[in-house]
Amino acid sequence: MRHLLAIRDLGTEELQSLVTRAIALRDGAAPLRAEGAIATVFYENSTRTRLSFQEAGALLGLRCLSIVTEGSSIQKGESMEDTLRTVAALGARAAAVRSPWALRLQDLAGLPIHLVNAGDGWAQHPTQAIADLAVAQREFGDLRGRTLLIVGDILHSRVARSNAEAFSALGARVLLSGPPTLLPPGLAEGLGAEEVGLEEGLRQADVCMVLRLQRERQERGYLPSTAEYRRFWGLTVARAALLLDHAVILHPGPQNRDVEIDGELVACARSRIADQVSCGVYGRAALLEAMLDAR
Repeated sequence: MRHLLAIRDLGTEELQSLVTRAIALRDGAAPLRAEGAIATVFYENSTRTRLSFQEAGALLGLRCLSIVTEGSSIQKGESMEDTLRTVAALGARAAAVRSPWALRLQDLAGLPIHLVNAGDGWAQHPTQAIADLAVAQREFGDLRGRTLLIVGDILHSRVARSNAEAFSALGARVLLSGPPTLLPPGLAEGLGAEEVGLEEGLRQADVCMVLRLQRERQERGYLPSTAEYRRFWGLTVARAALLLDHAVILHPGPQNRDVEIDGELVACARSRIADQVSCGVYGRAALLEAMLDAR
């Protein structure tokens, strides 16, 4: 595996293999070992993704080179290409890159380093999808016949795009629900999903994924207010009661408590949000094992 820039870079068997390995690592299997370093190059703020790549690298015995915009030469105008060449020269064999620019990494695929998309604009977040699949398969096993409901700001969500593709690839039905301004006509169909009303979707879901309301991307006035969003689209305690008895709640984080999800639900019995964090480490470790031919 040279790079992972989008879920579509993985065949179905390859995707399932990574998920199976992530679950095995999560459940106690010994990680393989690799030499060299991994770089985390983050042009956007992150807690979970950046730390999980660092932890995944540590599991394999890799050194970590961590670069964020503040305090680096990026602030002096250094290009992404030159930054990646620098970390490669310092021994990084793979770089996890997060940026606000969709698809920029595709132009850098010829560099002498493995590239992993750690989130690019509104486009893709493939390693989050691997983590979320691992959570769902640990819960339910085979996902064929299961239903994933993704709720909220679909328009701006790279997580929604990657998860819709990944869950569909492994046989799940994907439902999308959100305000018309954040789920425009044709978007669900383009992702191979179905658009449903929120309450209808909650009654069918095995997995309910709530998306963060991305306030930093709301400059065009998609919503009248966060209070209005919560009233009509937030996963409240009352709405969560509509879920099937066995259904679980996911959220890629960070949460806007009492906006898109009630604070009481973040760590409730249905919540698997903490599991998403731990599976994020092991899913990324599984990817690095495969990418770096760890032994």
